Amino acid sequence: MDFTQINQFARPEALLLLVFIPLYLLWYFAYYGKRRLVIELSYDPTELQKPKYNFSFLRYVPLFFQLLGLILAILALARPQNAFEQNLRKAEGIDIMLLLDTSASMEATDFEPNRLEAAKEQAIAFIDGRVEDRIGMVLFAQDAFSYAPLTLDYKLLRELISDIDFGSVPKQGTAIGQAIAVGINRLRDSDGPSKVMILLTDGANNRGQIDPITAAKLAAQLKMRIYAIGIGKDEFTRYTPTGYRTFASDLDEKTLQNIARLARGKYFRATDPDGLKNILKEISLLEKVEIHQELYSQISDLYPPILFAAIICLLLGFILMLSFMYNPLEQ
Repeated sequence: MDFTQINQFARPEALLLLVFIPLYLLWYFAYYGKRRLVIELSYDPTELQKPKYNFSFLRYVPLFFQLLGLILAILALARPQNAFEQNLRKAEGIDIMLLLDTSASMEATDFEPNRLEAAKEQAIAFIDGRVEDRIGMVLFAQDAFSYAPLTLDYKLLRELISDIDFGSVPKQGTAIGQAIAVGINRLRDSDGPSKVMILLTDGANNRGQIDPITAAKLAAQLKMRIYAIGIGKDEFTRYTPTGYRTFASDLDEKTLQNIARLARGKYFRATDPDGLKNILKEISLLEKVEIHQELYSQISDLYPPILFAAIICLLLGFILMLSFMYNPLEQ
């Protein structure tokens, strides 16, 4: 919600009348003043004493108030206003579940320092780019469990993601179908305008009692969308009790592609941290938050006191013309 104060004139074209004020003064002093009636008197200069103070300027006081009244009247005619604008922004957030693989293969070092840490870093960056979205998290490896419920507390979510390690879930195996099922349970009661799961894994489903394809079909029936991200190179190095060994990736791209297709999403492959970063940025653009803006304006006129001051100045100018400050013989 934003508030804006705007000072404006409802009829700014009226201000053009101010041009005639300096033109009148130029005419008055350059032309009219020289053609005023002059009365010549006979007197003895020796008998007149020059006054101590010269008050001749007082004859211009009535003219000053008359011109000031005219200026104020023109300003009042232009109708100065204060306009207060209130911009109401209402965002319809999306409900998003991040499904993160924490299995042993995520220890691979083809992503610095390893796949899991790189995924955590980009997940936090993804959260930082969202507005008014409820975001939750599911961790999976040998099994799957809800790590963070749908929340708008992004600070807490970032802290929870930073605490993830390979001990969070027994890491032998990859239960993709089970992870999708847990995500469905978290999203099914949501009343958000859009329900999304982002599945990030480097392996193939080999644990759990739920088939990933079956889970994807159920998600589609419940109008949930799944973006699947396969990460890692075709070969990677991982530390084992016997030292570092090279492994071939067991990423099941075909299944991930089918999951994304069935659940009206999209499949991506990330082979380096920059690729993962760009993929999450693309998903963030695909799942935009709808922001509705409504503008309310409240306008108040400022001309009444200015018009009142103009009338006072004009009256005062005419009243002063009846005093010693005005010489009718000059007109």
